[in-house]
This record gives sequence, structure tokens and C-alpha cells, in this order.
Amino acid sequence: MTMRIRMTGGLLGLALMAGCSDTGGFAGALQSAISPLVGTQQAAAPAAGAGAGMGATTGGAVDPSTLRRVDLNTLGLTGTAQRLIDNGGSATFAGPNGFTYTMRDGMLVSTRGLKDDLMAADARQSRAALRAGGGQARRVHETLDGLDRIVRAEFDCTVTPKGVESIDLGQRRISARRFDESCTGEALIFDNYYWLDDAGEIVSSRQFVSQTVAYLRSSDL
Repeated sequence: MTMRIRMTGGLLGLALMAGCSDTGGFAGALQSAISPLVGTQQAAAPAAGAGAGMGATTGGAVDPSTLRRVDLNTLGLTGTAQRLIDNGGSATFAGPNGFTYTMRDGMLVSTRGLKDDLMAADARQSRAALRAGGGQARRVHETLDGLDRIVRAEFDCTVTPKGVESIDLGQRRISARRFDESCTGEALIFDNYYWLDDAGEIVSSRQFVSQTVAYLRSSDL
């Protein structure tokens, strides 16, 4: 697939956003508390008292339902992410090298530990357009500038159905409905891709993070 990110000259400086890296802090501590294999790295020992909400079983084994495949091709990060927190509406996952990301109803709403992070995103209209089979949406992203100030950007998006595709989810292959979301803002243009199962759940997606990180691909296993 062709990756498309285009910046307008007036706000080219946004590509130099400092981000919010906590690899050595919160995200690193969370990563050390779980026990899946991430890429080729050796897993850390499970934290004492880890409960079902952290994706562990009483015997210390990893629950496969808490795992996802994650790829950040621009950063060269590929491996397995484990769900750390699940409150029903949203879930936070720990990926390779200690970064974390949060999905709300299948939509990427934040990352931490990638330096140029997506601090927050409102993608509710985009999700509604997916449920409707396509349509228009407006989304809002918040990132940090070079002075650690929150920068708010709005995007006008079009969600378009692309038919049914066969996708590989690692241990299984399924037929899923694909949707493309093309978004245009004052500073840049990007395209998100989604694959939905028969129940309308997002089983795989490639969603925009920031100009330097580019896209995060996250898929069920």
C-alpha cells in the first residue's frame, strides 16, 4: 500500500514536534510488568499479583486474547503488543521497546513513548461513518510543539468502502470489509485504512500517529 502524508509549507515546523517520550518512565514500567514476547526481545517476568484485567491468567500464562500484532514501519518496530488496561470502552496496549497505545472502539486515540506522540484524538465521527458504511467526518488530533505546548489540528475526512478483502491475522485468515479514510487538514493530508468483520468490529487498521512516526498498524491475532 502507498503511504501518503503531505505537509503544507506554512506549518512544516510541526514535523519537528518534540513529542512526549516516557519510555524510561510510565511506559517502561508497564512494559516491565508484563510477560509476552515482544518481537525477538526476552520477556520480563510477570508482575506479582497481575490480574485478569492485565491480560494474565492465575497461572502466569499470557491470555492470547490480550495480544495484538503491531507495526510501526517508519520506526522499524514490529512485534506483539499486550493489552494492559481494558475498561470496556477503550484498551491500552504495550508494544515493542516499551511504547504504549490506546484504542477506543478500534480507533487510535493516543500513543506514549514514541517521542512525537499522538497525545489525544477525537475520532468519534470517523467511527460513526464506518458504522454507516461510509460518509463524511471531522476528527481532532492533539500533539506537542517544540515548546511542549498542545497543538490542536482539525481534519475533514471522507470514509469510503473498498469492498471485501481476505486478510491474514497471523493464525487465521478472514474476509473483512475494507474502508479507507482520507483526511485533509491545514498542515497535512493522511489516509487511514480499516478492516471490519461481519459484526462491524475493527479487526485490523493502519492509523496515523504523527508526521515523524507516520502510521501504526494494529491487528487482532
